[in-house]
Amino acid sequence: MNYYDSNAQFLTEYNEWLLEQMELISADDLEIIHVGDDIAFKLADEQGNEFFSASMYDPGYEAEQFLDGVNFDNTGYILLGMGSSAILKQILGNKTETAWVLIIEKDTRLVKKFLQEVDLSPYLSGKLQRVIILTDLMGDISGIMNHYIFSLIGYYFLQTDLLRTFASYRRDAEYYESVTSIIINQLRTTVAAMGNSMEDTLLGMSNELKNVPIVLRSPKIKDLKEKFKGKPIICVASGPSLDKQLPLLKQIKGKAMIISAESAFKVLLKNDIAPDVLCILERGPNSYELSTNGVEIPEETALIALTLMDPRLPKVWNSHVVPVFKSNITHSRLMSEALGDLGTLYNGNSVAHLSYSVAQHLGGYPIVFIGQDLAYSEEGTTHSKDSFYVDQSDENITDEQRKQISASLQPDENFYNKTVYVDGYYGGKVKTRELWRQFLFWMEHMLAIMPAPLVINATEGGAEIKGAVNMPFLEVIEQYCQERTPSIPELFRDITQPMDSELHDKMRNMIDFFNERLGELERISTFAAEILHAIEQLLVEQPFSQDNSVDFLEMKASRIIRNVELLIKDMIKDSFCMFFLSPLLTNYHVKMNPISRVSSIERLKSILVHQSNFMMWIIDGRDQIMKVYEEGIREAVAELGLNSEELYFEAKQKWEPPNLELEEDNG
Repeated sequence: MNYYDSNAQFLTEYNEWLLEQMELISADDLEIIHVGDDIAFKLADEQGNEFFSASMYDPGYEAEQFLDGVNFDNTGYILLGMGSSAILKQILGNKTETAWVLIIEKDTRLVKKFLQEVDLSPYLSGKLQRVIILTDLMGDISGIMNHYIFSLIGYYFLQTDLLRTFASYRRDAEYYESVTSIIINQLRTTVAAMGNSMEDTLLGMSNELKNVPIVLRSPKIKDLKEKFKGKPIICVASGPSLDKQLPLLKQIKGKAMIISAESAFKVLLKNDIAPDVLCILERGPNSYELSTNGVEIPEETALIALTLMDPRLPKVWNSHVVPVFKSNITHSRLMSEALGDLGTLYNGNSVAHLSYSVAQHLGGYPIVFIGQDLAYSEEGTTHSKDSFYVDQSDENITDEQRKQISASLQPDENFYNKTVYVDGYYGGKVKTRELWRQFLFWMEHMLAIMPAPLVINATEGGAEIKGAVNMPFLEVIEQYCQERTPSIPELFRDITQPMDSELHDKMRNMIDFFNERLGELERISTFAAEILHAIEQLLVEQPFSQDNSVDFLEMKASRIIRNVELLIKDMIKDSFCMFFLSPLLTNYHVKMNPISRVSSIERLKSILVHQSNFMMWIIDGRDQIMKVYEEGIREAVAELGLNSEELYFEAKQKWEPPNLELEEDNG
């Protein structure tokens, strides 16, 4: 019997494109054997040797051995290879209903044959669609994985098992090793992206609102598009190899644009090199207090910094300030849109990523990295000897900041401080930290999705950067840095400054935009209050005695549990709300994932308590967010000299949340 159509109906929600494409795929030439209700494929390895993808005698027992030790209370499973029906059926049969299964099988024909021959209806019928299948038809697996991991689904994979089948080792070892590396890196990056606290989010948002006046009065990043096309740009980081490059860098001032990372700024100034651009990515006060406080800002140096920078920075700078909206931060991207599309840049979580993004936007050729070690030196040092990481003699550095700097570099069991090894610039492996490996992964990601005609790694040490060509810095200078290049004042001379008459309309549009957007946050907060009230009522009733069965109590709580899932879906659908609330959702999932299955009265009580806390976090988060907006917009309006009685923040929800008590009565 062909089960394809019946299986397809249970997989359509997340596999529609694949199912459509598989209509054109023929799997008739694949040979299989039936062992009871299970199948195994007759396949060939990379040397042409034939083998069966599962046991020919007892695939069920083999699957039990393979899955021994797997925690079936997990909320995510990643299965590499689809050759054993018994393995997949046991995962589907034992997992909780809300858990996700992500299957990666390179051979699309094998997937089609599997769906034709194996009846999955006992495991999928009447349940949430939580199965995603990826094949070689998708092309760039990394991009597809990125899409899923950074959505609602990603939260469920905070607790996951990565399961690689025997057949995947035999058929295409290199492909599945690459996929495994991609998955691990993306999950690490996801954890890092989800890790921002609500406090960090509110600080960045507050800074962006306070920086609105400087944003409206400054040149826009899109005005600089390809303004340096075809000319060399040197991106300077503060790795330990920078010290040997400084004499050469000093020689080419005026023959290449020099973009300094924040931590390299004082290093360059101490060595009489005024960079053309300083890039700043961070939102915290140290960007001002450690990197620029007490420094005489060169007139020829532009500040190109994210709009969430410390508001003191642009106020002490010269006239060359370009605030940058980050396209892959929702709040930043939407603020640019709200102010009339001022332009955005895509970048990662290191200032070196911003430096590259700026250089690529300017049209640099070549773009050259120096000091981008992303690893310890052979002597074990981490940064240039003149950086504040090493030289803390600067009287502007406080004792508390010295402690923070020292603590940030100490090896310990913290995820980001753990010692790891990566491919080295000169071959072999070099010692680094997990944080720097994440920076490396992001840089390679950016070089792949934002390619420049030529990117050269002239660091001459540290980690290899895939996508960049290795070349000694002296050779770079001799080949590309021989002609005069425009200075920053020359580059900015022809950029039109915004007119004061535009300020009122832009502020009006921004306020209207956020009033509208935050109306959804108001609705979600009110919905959370309704759920919280229902949870409190249920807990007060105290039906959790041993006289009641788990099934009875789960039935009593089922409407609340479903409404929490509905609220989470509403949050996920609104990217603006998720920008604020994702740290809360991450925290909730970390606590909930280990107890996702309602298997005891104590577990159910624990689930309800965590859900109650989650609702309170949302309500409190809403109050903090609205306060920051109200204060930030009021300050920006006053600084621009506009009418505060006309321009003010007042978000209102657009419709009522569901009435849970009424739903309960009607149920």
